[in-house]
Amino acid sequence: MKHEWIDRYIYAVVRHLPPKLRADVEKELASLISDMLEARCGAVQPTEKDVRVVLTELGSPEELAAKYSGDEAKALISGSYFLYYKLVLKIVLPIAAAGLTLATIIGLITDWNPEPNPYLFVGKIMAQLFAGMIGGTIQAFAFITVIFAILERKKVSFNDSDFIARLQPVPKMDERIKPREAIAGMVFCAIAAALFLGFPQIIGGWFSDTGWVPALDTQAIRSFWLPILLWAALGIAKEIVKLIDGRYTRRLAIVTAGANLLTAASALVVFLQGKIVNPEFLEHLRPFFAGEGEAFILKVLENFHLAFLGLVLFALVLETVTVAVKAWKHLEKE
Repeated sequence: MKHEWIDRYIYAVVRHLPPKLRADVEKELASLISDMLEARCGAVQPTEKDVRVVLTELGSPEELAAKYSGDEAKALISGSYFLYYKLVLKIVLPIAAAGLTLATIIGLITDWNPEPNPYLFVGKIMAQLFAGMIGGTIQAFAFITVIFAILERKKVSFNDSDFIARLQPVPKMDERIKPREAIAGMVFCAIAAALFLGFPQIIGGWFSDTGWVPALDTQAIRSFWLPILLWAALGIAKEIVKLIDGRYTRRLAIVTAGANLLTAASALVVFLQGKIVNPEFLEHLRPFFAGEGEAFILKVLENFHLAFLGLVLFALVLETVTVAVKAWKHLEKE
């Protein structure tokens, strides 16, 4: 039979399973629940109370998902603990890798000492960043594993008695946020911060008389290291909520709006008081724009920081409105 609570329950189970198992488990669960309701009610139409009793007998979605997955039998941590363990790993490991990478970048900025050979210097930087990322990931993995092993040994319960009350409506396909999208977002925030602070000189142009000339003022960019790291942290925070909720929710809309407001405020402070374009780069571009529009084009390039600020603000507003609208549509179904 079709029932809102049944649909929510089945979705809460299969969302924890690998994609290849979801269709079969969904059909099997629907059939099992239908049989249990028929055995309980016979020919009488089941009431909401009957549905809640049957779902309670089946157990929490996390416990049932752990049984279907079969992974817990091969792990030190088992049962519903293993589901929460995997969820925490998905959240914490990218954050640990990003955090250690950013910490390494800060250390490199504060102790900036380039090698005479640029190739050796870049290789050294990349090795330090990679070592920091791997080291942070391994430490976080070990710490989380030990914590969950202790929690299972102590039989600490993560499930409340009335789990049915917290079952969420089944979202449409376009309302769901895939875990890999949120994880990719966290990685992107970390890499963007690393490149922007560690290697802003990679953006530039090659000129025959002087060679490679950076388009951005490296010193100016690095002087804004705190706001840039703040932007990365706020971006990671939004992705964490996406990973936890798995859909567009009111909480995600609030976090997105708050994070984007802080990002916009700090961007205004940074780009309204400092120019990030390298003056030497502008001088090398001047011969290419000789003519009637030279003054206008160079003026635009000199004020590139304002154009960049406009793009940033537009992207933040667009994201905030998009998430809010999708979250509102989700709330209307509850």
